[in-house]
Amino acid sequence: MKDLGENIDNKLITKYFQEFYLRYAGNMISFARKYVDMNTAEDIVHDIFLNVWDKKSTIIVEKDMQNYLLSVVKNACYDYLKHQKIAETFLSKAEQQLKIDSLEFDEVSNNDSSETLQAIYSLIDKLPPKCKLIFKKAYFEKQKSTQIAEEMNLSARTVETHIYNALKFIRNNL
Repeated sequence: MKDLGENIDNKLITKYFQEFYLRYAGNMISFARKYVDMNTAEDIVHDIFLNVWDKKSTIIVEKDMQNYLLSVVKNACYDYLKHQKIAETFLSKAEQQLKIDSLEFDEVSNNDSSETLQAIYSLIDKLPPKCKLIFKKAYFEKQKSTQIAEEMNLSARTVETHIYNALKFIRNNL
């Protein structure tokens, strides 16, 4: 059972954290926007504050907190961009492999190409709604991940994950 002192301490910590968030979040998001899109910047800053909240008992607020937080944002943006580069390479390879598999499949059964196409469309229809929409925008409308992300108010990372999952599903079920 919590005593009254512990309850007051938790409320005080929550109040100070809210003030801390309001004081620094805007600058952190603006700084992150130099490197990434708005949704990703907000995600990165949100993740940083969640990490700070999780470690609230060990955080020491210093005068140079702004500089420290901006360096954390800079590192998080760097990690994100590095991951994006790897993910784009992986998605590009997955897309190429899907095309190669499709060509090989067409070679084996040239007469069954309409059946193959029908099977692919059937698999696309089995995708979850958001995943299907993103996949169609990427492959049928030839939109880039960043364009889809902006249009659907998602992070580019989320869009690329949906595309990857769709390609994986189609490939595994073809």
